[in-house]
Amino acid sequence: MSDGAVQAADLRRALDAAAEAGRTLDVWWRDDDLQRPGPDLEPLLALADATGWMPGLAVVPEGMDADGLAARLEKTGAELLVHGLAHRNHAGPGEKKSEFPSTRTMGDMCRDAADGLHRLKAAFDRNCLAGFVPPWNRIAPGLAAGLPACGFDVLSTFGPRRAAEPVPGLKCVNTHIDVIDWRGTRRFIGIGAARAAIVRHLAAVRSGVADAEEPCGLLTHHLIMVEEDWHALGILASELAAHEAVRLCAPSDCFFS
Repeated sequence: MSDGAVQAADLRRALDAAAEAGRTLDVWWRDDDLQRPGPDLEPLLALADATGWMPGLAVVPEGMDADGLAARLEKTGAELLVHGLAHRNHAGPGEKKSEFPSTRTMGDMCRDAADGLHRLKAAFDRNCLAGFVPPWNRIAPGLAAGLPACGFDVLSTFGPRRAAEPVPGLKCVNTHIDVIDWRGTRRFIGIGAARAAIVRHLAAVRSGVADAEEPCGLLTHHLIMVEEDWHALGILASELAAHEAVRLCAPSDCFFS
């Protein structure tokens, strides 16, 4: 039996256990760093069309090709999220990259966050959700607390959330399964590793380490993924969709339920 088949069996067993415990795994999908349509976006949209599962597309407002994106996404049902403003690093020397580090003033950060939302809503109107995705998944606590005043309803970063509503008027819905090996190859981790990550997430939910009420978020990065990666994710999506314990959800299903 191949490694992939073993991991597929492990995933089925973990999902079977969730079903037996009366739990349902809601899974949503977020893709980051979109600015313009192009060949690298097409496999993502093909997968979404084939599965009926549309991701939340986190768009970098500054420098985006609004007309090109609007024309390409018009009939896809895509839901767009605000990916900061310019995806520009403002962290100091030796600090992890962040567009919104604590070293920036609250005024500057709130201005940029609100500007990003304004630009995306002006370009895409109803398809733009008031969801904030900070670049590099890092955000100063002060800005997180100020996001409702900037017009946002939802914050999405990476990892198990600490609270469903970190501040009044702001829901937290994170991603948990990043399919890119950022610390190694900087490429797709492979379907076996993605399955294993979901199994670990289910174990974290079972043990209480992760919030059982938070949807499980899959995170992709279309700019550095190739056709074979999307094919593998299509197999994974089919495996998940076929199980009684899984619901594949749109971002709005998770954000506003």
